[in-house]
Amino acid sequence: MAKTIIVGDIHGCLKEFQALLPLTGLDEQEDTLVILGDIIDRGPDSYGVLRKILRLKAKMGGRLHCIMGNHEDMAIKAIQTNDRVHWNRNGGGKTRKSFFKHKDPFQRYVGYLEELPLYYETDAFLCVHAGAAEEGPKATDRHTFLWDREIAGGKPYGGKLLIFGHTSADQAVYRDEKGRPTQILKGDHPLPKKGSICLDTGCVYGGRLSAMVIEKGTFHICSQEAAKKEPISHQPPEKYKI
Repeated sequence: MAKTIIVGDIHGCLKEFQALLPLTGLDEQEDTLVILGDIIDRGPDSYGVLRKILRLKAKMGGRLHCIMGNHEDMAIKAIQTNDRVHWNRNGGGKTRKSFFKHKDPFQRYVGYLEELPLYYETDAFLCVHAGAAEEGPKATDRHTFLWDREIAGGKPYGGKLLIFGHTSADQAVYRDEKGRPTQILKGDHPLPKKGSICLDTGCVYGGRLSAMVIEKGTFHICSQEAAKKEPISHQPPEKYKI
C-alpha cells in the first residue's frame, strides 16, 4: 500500500535530506511526498535541495507537494522589492551564495516558489508550514500559515490533525487538543484524529531532519542526524524543548 511521507524543515541541508529519504522507504512510483516548507536559507546547499525537489517532482508529479514556508515567502518578497535586509538576517545570503556557486541565478526559480501552496489536506490530516485555525484552511490567514508559533507553544487546537514545522524542538512532538505535549516513541502508532505534530527537529541548528511516514492508519517517525555536530546556523529565537 502506498505511503504518505511528510518531511520537516530542510533549510538547505541537502546531505541530510538525501540520507533521510531512503530511511522512509520512499517509493517514487507509488508514494506521496509532502515537504513542509523552508527548503532554503541558513544551511549550506539550498540550491542542491531545490534541484533535488524539482527532480523528484518531475518523477512523482502530483504526488509531491512542497508547501510554502516563511523563508520562501521572504525570498520572494526580497527579489520582488530588491530589499534584502530581512532575508539576509535569516540566512538569505547563504542561499544566494549556493546558487552563485552553481552559476544558476536564484531569480530563475522565483516563479516556481510563488506557486507553492500554503497547505496540503486529506480527509485525515492537514499539513501546513507553521499553523492553522481550528476551522480549517479557509478560516486561516496567510500570516498564520507561514509564521504562527502558538500551537507549537501549547495553544489548544481542536481541528483536524495538524502536521507542521517552523518551530524547532529537540524531537518530533505530538500535542493533544489541549496543547499538552507527548514524546513520540520509536515504532508505529495509530494516526491521531485530533491534535498536532511538529516535525521541525532543527537539522540546520545541529539537530536532525525528521519525517513522518503514514501507512494503513499508523505512523512512525524517521530522523537523520545533522552532518555536523556543531550547529550549521545560529540557534533560532524560540526553541521548544520537551
